[in-house]
Amino acid sequence: MGLIKSNKKSESDQAIINYKLDKSFGPAGGTVGFFLMGVGAFTIHLSISGLVLILLGSFMSFSGNGSAVDTKHFRIKFYNNLWGLMKIGKWEYVHPKMQLRLAHARMAYRVYSMSNQSVDVSEPDWRIYIHDGDSRKGQAICKFKTRPEAEEELAKLSDVLNLSIRNEKQALG
Repeated sequence: MGLIKSNKKSESDQAIINYKLDKSFGPAGGTVGFFLMGVGAFTIHLSISGLVLILLGSFMSFSGNGSAVDTKHFRIKFYNNLWGLMKIGKWEYVHPKMQLRLAHARMAYRVYSMSNQSVDVSEPDWRIYIHDGDSRKGQAICKFKTRPEAEEELAKLSDVLNLSIRNEKQALG
């Protein structure tokens, strides 16, 4: 009589938590990348340049950055995700002096058109940063659209990694 194993992992068995932060070329670059892939697909039967356009467009559309948190081994990895497939980065151990912080961030992108008009795109969000000791500059781990979601994840990361939460006044110096 064989044992039946479940493929589902419980939350306590989950070792690595992945977070996606931003696209490498911003929202406009991702749109241009999809356009280049479309032009490349249309012209691939004419010459090899269509394949080059597809590769360049897919790189612009799918590349981004993010982080991975290994809860079993207490380490974190900040990575660049090339073509959405290859995560390039190195693991760093989380030590007890590190702190977590929640901050409001406004990422703004500016695009210039052919008529020299600029279009600004602003994406306000809430980000969780990790700080090495008393340093003022931290690295973003994850982002959320609303503050309650971010606070919930901040509490979860603080519990899982056994790190203290830096208050916002202390973070400003």
